[in-house]
Amino acid sequence: MAFVRALGRLVRSEPEPDLSTLPVWMDPIELSQVRAVIETLAPKRVLEWGAGGSTRELLATCPFIERYVSIEHNREWHGRVREIVKDPRLELHLVEPARPEPPLPGAGGKRPTTADRELLKAWRLEAEQNPELMADYVALPRTLDEHSFDFVLVDGRARSFCIREGFALLRPGGVVLLHDAQRPEYHEALRAVGRPVFLEPWKQGQVCFVRKPDAA
Repeated sequence: MAFVRALGRLVRSEPEPDLSTLPVWMDPIELSQVRAVIETLAPKRVLEWGAGGSTRELLATCPFIERYVSIEHNREWHGRVREIVKDPRLELHLVEPARPEPPLPGAGGKRPTTADRELLKAWRLEAEQNPELMADYVALPRTLDEHSFDFVLVDGRARSFCIREGFALLRPGGVVLLHDAQRPEYHEALRAVGRPVFLEPWKQGQVCFVRKPDAA
């Protein structure tokens, strides 16, 4: 019930995210759902794959977080996050893939083509299927001095692998949360680690979370 009350409160009162510096690529309802989960859990140690507006937003609104480890694969975006987010609790890591991700269609002012879109789509799908493409990105948390977490946010690349790895690194009672959970390529990994809870409504990307059972 605490989660339901927190969700209702945040859905009613959550302000529009500040898109002027570092966008939060979630609909406000989805950001409210993430906030409801994290406010209810009140984690001290957070792990995130996929840095960006969520990094800025959660650090700005969650004073109970003591350590926030974020892993990004894109060098340019990593630099932008580092420039904007100055919170000392943030540990931001750049881990590039074994083979570079194709540029976004239309990047650099070029006219986007169907071939560009298909190339990017194929690379991202391979990242969900080929463990070697982003192996170092997925494995980075285990190289840290402390590698157990209360809350894991998966919102980057190779999400199927990050879900499994993030769940393994959770403390008992912790939560792994996935954005864009409506995509079927993530469902096998979600069900492999526990009982996924898919939240409604959603507009841009569905939020889903799995809680790790408490220790016996």
